Amino acid sequence: MSEITIYSFDKCPFAQRTRMVLIEKDLPFELVEIDVYNKPDWFPAVSPYGKVPVLKHEGNTIYESAIINEYLEEVFPQIQLMPENHFERARARIWIDYCSNRYLPACSQLMRDRNDPEEQEKNLENLGEIFLFMEHECFEKNNGGVFWMGENITLVDLHYAPFFERFGAYENLFGAQWPEECKNIRSWWSAMQERKSYQNTFLPVESHIETYTGMMQRFG
Repeated sequence: MSEITIYSFDKCPFAQRTRMVLIEKDLPFELVEIDVYNKPDWFPAVSPYGKVPVLKHEGNTIYESAIINEYLEEVFPQIQLMPENHFERARARIWIDYCSNRYLPACSQLMRDRNDPEEQEKNLENLGEIFLFMEHECFEKNNGGVFWMGENITLVDLHYAPFFERFGAYENLFGAQWPEECKNIRSWWSAMQERKSYQNTFLPVESHIETYTGMMQRFG
């Protein structure tokens, strides 16, 4: 029996990023799938927020994917997913924050404003600017290597990957596009799709289109 249990939902990008970390670190784990739209009665006792992912390890319960991933990095350092250099580690956390506070809200706004063409045009322009910022301020300034922080895959790559996987749904539903200039980001995404952690957790774009379509129908 594995000493690690993860409560997950296969359509949840936050749960996917933690499953990817576990795979990248080559950690055995027990996977418990939860239907977040029909949660079992016992789940609130496991997840105080009622969300996934939740990690159980050595009798302790941890939730919130970014915090779980930092915990796994600290407790299982044999395969490192953060830079050793303190400045580079801080820079990695800046890019993780950028994902949470700039990239993801910009994507979510596409769904909120889907019935407002004028606002949606602004949202698509803003998202394009965010892509260009990541291309110029991160990838073009790296000293070699295809990944977010350079030569080695880190928590940053795993933080972004599930949401790049879902970009095909944004493209299909809202007309979102990557700027042509983002050649380094395209190379990064090609490299990520070759990772075992991605191949073992991804869902096809049709699944994400179905998920987002269902969300829009539920929330009006």
